[in-house]
Amino acid sequence: MNTSLKTEECERNINDVFEDILFSEERIIEESYKQGYTEGSREDTIEGYHLGYHRGAEIGSKLGYYKAFCEYNLREPEDKNITEKTVKHLEQLLQYIDAFPYNNCEDIDLFQLFEQIEALYKKVCTQLKVKRDFKKEGLQF
Repeated sequence: MNTSLKTEECERNINDVFEDILFSEERIIEESYKQGYTEGSREDTIEGYHLGYHRGAEIGSKLGYYKAFCEYNLREPEDKNITEKTVKHLEQLLQYIDAFPYNNCEDIDLFQLFEQIEALYKKVCTQLKVKRDFKKEGLQF
C-alpha cells in the first residue's frame, strides 16, 4: 500500500507539473491583465479627476463672468439704452445661471444646460452689440 500511495503522489505531482506548464501562458496573461487593469484604473482615476476639475473650473469661471455681465447690465438699463426685450433675456440668462446645479446631478444634462446658457449669452451680446470674447490673463472665453 505504501508504494501505491507514492506512485499516486508522483503521478499527481507529475500531472500538476504538466498542467502548470500547459496553462502557464494563460495564468501569466490573466495575472498581467489584472495587474494592468489595477494600475490603469488608478491612473485613469487621477487623470479623470484632473480633467473634471479643470473643466469644472472653466465652466464655473464662465458662469461667474456671465452672471456679473447680467447684473451689470440689469443695473439701470435705461441709462445704457437697453431694450425691454434684452432686459428679459438678461433676466432669463440670470435665472438659468442661478438654476445651474453646483453638484453633478444625473437628472440634469449639465452640458446641454450650459450650451443653452452660452447661446443665450451670445444672443444678448448680439442685442447689446458687445464683443462676446473676454480675454484676460489666465481667462479666455
